[in-house]
Amino acid sequence: MGSGVRRLMAAGLAAAAAALCLSCSKDNSAGGAPSNNGRKGSRGTKGGVEFADSFERIRIEAESAVKIESDDALPDVGGKVMRVVDDPTASGGKCISVPDKAGTPDPPAGQPPKHARAVYKFKVKAAGKYIFWCRRNWWDQCGDTLYVRFDKEGAPHAEAFLFGSDGGPYKVWKWSEVRDKEEEDNRRRFYLAAGDHTMEILNREDGPRFDVILLTDDPDHVPQGMEE
Repeated sequence: MGSGVRRLMAAGLAAAAAALCLSCSKDNSAGGAPSNNGRKGSRGTKGGVEFADSFERIRIEAESAVKIESDDALPDVGGKVMRVVDDPTASGGKCISVPDKAGTPDPPAGQPPKHARAVYKFKVKAAGKYIFWCRRNWWDQCGDTLYVRFDKEGAPHAEAFLFGSDGGPYKVWKWSEVRDKEEEDNRRRFYLAAGDHTMEILNREDGPRFDVILLTDDPDHVPQGMEE
């Protein structure tokens, strides 16, 4: 075999080896297994909080509402049914409060209905099913619920999803989600298309406070602390 032929064969073998190495590097394994680029990838960190790669996280401070529409509270309380208050235990030192005995949209006999809502605007980058979480502080078992709804401004007050009634301890900050008996893991998932959305938190009982709202399409994530 001539030297020229041997050189051509050696060049061909080198090219084949290079192609094999490139294929292995793309697949991240010598066996050619698919790379883990899906929504169940390795976990990363956003703002000090651990999230799976590719999952979205939308964090909203309660007091950043674009508007709060509220009836006047009952005379013994005064002010508005829903209001921003200072609270050193809340994220940023502020939260939204519905004071005890301020009034409710479905009041006891002899009391006028008292409606209130906080309105938020936000943008979704990736369409998907999102879990709603709210850092809340329940007053007691008769002041432990609120409503939430998406993209339904102007609808009747009760056309919304209840969250709360998830037990004590009371007068401490914890996270609550909307629960759905039809879901296997009991967390309701809201489909949100990519683009702009409106969210409302509406009163149901008097007494609760709410602080931070978190929307994520990571089904495994459970918020902790102030979820910075």
